[in-house]
Amino acid sequence: MKVKELISILDAIAPFDTAQHWDNVGLMVGDPGQDISSIVVALDPCLETISYAKEKGADCIVTHHPLFFQPVQSLNLQEATAKKVSLLMSSQISLIGMHTNLDVAVNGVADILARNLGLEDVQDCGLLRIGTLGEKIGLSAWTQDLPFANIRFVDAGKTVQKVGLCPGSGMDLWREACACGCDTFVTGDVRYHAAMEAMEAGLNVIDLGHYGTEKVIVKPFTTRLQKQLPGVYIHAY
Repeated sequence: MKVKELISILDAIAPFDTAQHWDNVGLMVGDPGQDISSIVVALDPCLETISYAKEKGADCIVTHHPLFFQPVQSLNLQEATAKKVSLLMSSQISLIGMHTNLDVAVNGVADILARNLGLEDVQDCGLLRIGTLGEKIGLSAWTQDLPFANIRFVDAGKTVQKVGLCPGSGMDLWREACACGCDTFVTGDVRYHAAMEAMEAGLNVIDLGHYGTEKVIVKPFTTRLQKQLPGVYIHAY
């Protein structure tokens, strides 16, 4: 398989043109014509991920977060981004980013997060997902049973049943969730004043951390790719 063929498969799973206008997705580093036989799936294109890919003999890395957000004006090899580019190129490892396009895709980050929260009848509202619990439950009791570490929450005094969520930094969507009748909103990177404003509007807020809301995609996406690419070794990091 070549990199360009993998890109076509990834585009069918989560079309790159569905990414947010500010986002950067697709091939970050590499040659579309390069042959690949082993892939690493990871959340971040960090140096540890690249080292792991080298250890596994991988030819390609697929990450959720992109390597570049802004146009690159220089490659100073004493800086982290340039080091990564240099290491990828010297190791002949291609890098592909699937960010907000994977967030909104069917069975993408938002849908997998909803499953981890135990939500049913999940509605697709773009970056926002809305689902329900089988029965009402107190906020503190519900958070104790969630499979996440480092949970923070702001209690607006509502029992939990209709839940809105957005993976990553999605606090900008709390008003939309509130308008849709949600009693609780789940995301990451929640700032104090935004949380207080949502609470005063009667919305519980749960902050699972940016990492916590998105790391959930790595293993399911690895499994999904392995089923579609039986002749390619896929590793989750």
